Amino acid sequence: MANQLRQARQPRTPEATATRNRILQAARELFAERGFDGTSIRMVASRAGVSDPAVHYYFPGKYDLFRALMVQPEYPLPPRARTLDEAVNVLTVMFDWWADNAALVRAMLEPQLRGDLEALSYLRDGEARYRDEVERILGPAGYQGDLQAAADRLFHTLSGVLWDAVMTYGNAAGEVLRQPVFRERVRLFIRCALGMEAASET
Repeated sequence: MANQLRQARQPRTPEATATRNRILQAARELFAERGFDGTSIRMVASRAGVSDPAVHYYFPGKYDLFRALMVQPEYPLPPRARTLDEAVNVLTVMFDWWADNAALVRAMLEPQLRGDLEALSYLRDGEARYRDEVERILGPAGYQGDLQAAADRLFHTLSGVLWDAVMTYGNAAGEVLRQPVFRERVRLFIRCALGMEAASET
C-alpha cells in the first residue's frame, strides 16, 4: 500500500454524509471479503450504488479509503461502574462495539499481519486506549488486583475471542458474537480474567 495520502473531502450536506457513509460501509465489507489488494474502487462504487468518480471525490485513492476506516472505538458506555458486577456489564458493552464492527476487524487483519505500518499503529493505539479505559473502569469498581495486569489479560483474552470468531465465521462474525449464548460466554471470559470465577466453574 502506498503511504502517500492526498486530501480527502469532507461532506457538507446530510445527503453527502449519507453517500460517504455508504461508500465506507461498502469498502469495509469488500476489504473484509477480498482483502485490500483484491478490492478495487470500481467494486466499492458498485456495491455502494455510486459512480467511480463519486468514490474518488471523497477518497482520492484506495488507501485513503482504507485509512478512513481506521477509526478508534467510541464506546457507548453507561455510567461508571461502582461494583465489579457493574464493571463486567461495562466491559461487555465495550466488547459489543467490536462485535458490531467485526467486518472492520477482519479488514484490518490482513494488512496488520503483513506489517503495514499504519494498520499496526492502529492496532497499538487501540490496545493502549482499551487498557487505559479498563483501568479507569476497574479502579472505582473496587478491583483489588493489579489493574495493568487485569487490563492486559482482558485485552488478550477478548482479542482472541474476537479474532477467532472473525477467522471462523468471516463477515457473519458480528451476528454470531451478538447471540445470547456467545454474549454469556464473553461475560464469563471477562469474569475469569478478573478472577471472579473459580477455575472449576469455567
